[in-house]
Amino acid sequence: MRASRLNLLVSATFVMALAMPAHAQDQTAEDTAANDPNEIIVTAQKRAQSVQDVPIAITAVSGSSLGTLQMRSGTELARQTPNLSVSVLGNEDQPKFSVRGIAQSAFDLNASSPTGIFYDEVFVRASFLGGAQLFDMDRVEVLRGPQGTLFGKETVGGAVSYVTRAPQFDTSGFISGELGNYSYVGLQGAANTQLVEDRLALRVSFNTSDSDGFVKNLQPGGHDKSNFNKVALRAALKYKDDAGFDATLRYSYTRSSPEAVGTNVTGYLPGNTNAFGFDPRVDPVTGETLDAREGYYNRDGRIRVRGDGISLTLNKDLGNVTLTSISSYLKGYFLNEVDGDGSAANLLALDFEAKTKEYSQDLRLSTQFDGPFNLIAGVYYFRDSLDNLFHVSQFNGGFDGRQTYVQTRTSYAGYMDGTFDFSPTVSLYGGIRLTHDKATMRNFRSVVNIPGLGIPTTNVDYTETQPSGRLGLRYKPSSDFMAFAQYARGYRSGGFNGGALVFPGDLNIAKPEFLDAYEVGIKSRLLDRKVTLNLSAFHYQFKDQQFINSISVINQALVNAGRSRINGIEAEINAAVTPQFRLSAGLGYLDAKYTSLVLNGTDLAGNRMIEAPKFSMSAAADYTVPLGGSAELSLHGDMVHKSSQFFTAYNDDVFPFSLGRTPGFEEYNARVGVSFDDGKYELGLWGKNLSDNKTLVGVGIETNTNLRFGTVPYPRRYGVDFQAKF
Repeated sequence: MRASRLNLLVSATFVMALAMPAHAQDQTAEDTAANDPNEIIVTAQKRAQSVQDVPIAITAVSGSSLGTLQMRSGTELARQTPNLSVSVLGNEDQPKFSVRGIAQSAFDLNASSPTGIFYDEVFVRASFLGGAQLFDMDRVEVLRGPQGTLFGKETVGGAVSYVTRAPQFDTSGFISGELGNYSYVGLQGAANTQLVEDRLALRVSFNTSDSDGFVKNLQPGGHDKSNFNKVALRAALKYKDDAGFDATLRYSYTRSSPEAVGTNVTGYLPGNTNAFGFDPRVDPVTGETLDAREGYYNRDGRIRVRGDGISLTLNKDLGNVTLTSISSYLKGYFLNEVDGDGSAANLLALDFEAKTKEYSQDLRLSTQFDGPFNLIAGVYYFRDSLDNLFHVSQFNGGFDGRQTYVQTRTSYAGYMDGTFDFSPTVSLYGGIRLTHDKATMRNFRSVVNIPGLGIPTTNVDYTETQPSGRLGLRYKPSSDFMAFAQYARGYRSGGFNGGALVFPGDLNIAKPEFLDAYEVGIKSRLLDRKVTLNLSAFHYQFKDQQFINSISVINQALVNAGRSRINGIEAEINAAVTPQFRLSAGLGYLDAKYTSLVLNGTDLAGNRMIEAPKFSMSAAADYTVPLGGSAELSLHGDMVHKSSQFFTAYNDDVFPFSLGRTPGFEEYNARVGVSFDDGKYELGLWGKNLSDNKTLVGVGIETNTNLRFGTVPYPRRYGVDFQAKF
């Protein structure tokens, strides 16, 4: 941990040098919305609007709430969002989001998620750069339902939009830190200053964290697994003039260098043994059963994540029209070395490595006419390239395969989204996007140490053009009530089977997938705005879902999974019981089933969809107690419940794939804080996963080696934190 602690010291020194004492930390959207704690300003429709005015099911978590909730990565968003699940088979740098049952079954690095990830409106396609480090955030918006008009084709399930704090024209900042069990050390900070008064402002922020591994490796001399080792830095420069022009240049730097994840592996042959006759859940020395967070790992693997991005946002006010340009470039690197058998046996080892580059350009016009009609119209370009390597070794090298390829995808789109007000209370809204895609996979090759197997050098490609969009009606008779009904069409472009390794026929191209979504909802504020109640109900018809039919690690086919049907409801409520006592809760219900699906000759129609728990629930309570003077005591508690879910479409039908079911679980979190000097300083005591939930957050079945492998969540954690504002 020596290098990480040096990073902590350097980062802290840098920020403290910039942060000169001044007034409180800069105002954000949540602070400026009429001092109403229920009012959060979002940009879900590329305009600044109250979340209560947007006809989309949105969970918006403010930056200050992220701190209270002790959320430190995007994998924790499911704690506050109905019908959102996050699964992990690596570590939190590579999460898989499932929104309303729309999930991605593949962990291949070339796969595109059906839930789009955006950082300050910039689309990030690489899965291993999708696990945001949550620091110095203005808010996080989770948009549920297809977002194919304004956000694009990779948003069939929805979109997760991370909005960082922008530079302000003041001098301010903060520094905060955490200490916890497992030798956990975390430090965050930000500094904001004006370089030219009311013209040019700079904001620099950082995050770094380090901890011991929470999965104990009992192998003599082996390293404990699943630790923290993260560093991230952001810098943003904002310019504005008096003629309606502003420009924001952002740079981001992220590094993650932990030990490999400690896989939780079970053999499913008689006696819970694997293909080598070992029971991975038994200590081979003592014969004792291992805890869920213990293993006997004979391989010290590594995870390495690097990301560097730059973006430029330009806005020009032309009177009733605003011209916006967003340009970006992102490059990343990923390495994950996995002890796949999770035991002292050299039965299964996996290596994933990739380099990526992503470029995007969004150019749009937004109108602000006084009349009934307004619109947003634009053009969009995106290109990404992925240089991939996958290596697998089984049976102590008896089988060894190495796969390489370079994949390039280019996308062009034009879009328009508008609103027509029939009256002050009734509006028609809708939009359409036309996307043209071209993708190539060059020099695909797999070399296998068994004669007759493997795939010779091959090139494949596809081209497609598809529409997406929405049409809806909004009824808003007062500022405290809004109802909407809409139809949305989402699609995800075709894809290559990045898991092909042994048989040339496995290197195929999946067709695009399509979602027809019908939804009604209300957003309301009741009892003199002390209560916010939002409800939605939806019916989905899903066609040609891209689906990995995984027989084993070395035998995977990318198929289109016929048809599915999803019905669901969601409710979110926030209540100010008293000025000091607030309650919030979220509830989600899903009835998600395949209506047409055949895998390996087995008819699975009627089975539940993967990663689609029937019930999800969250609740939180906050209570503040004045302590006299400018001091205040704050008490926070929250919980989340997820019912059982399946990680294979076979459900309980076919062994061993029936082992892909995980039971329901609850997690509880709490924090007690004391603030001084009107919130300028704060100390806290926190605990996470207080119930010590051990339910697997990802499951895979490997039939060659007779294994079920998975990932356990973080254990019960606790510690102290502090924050000082300048």
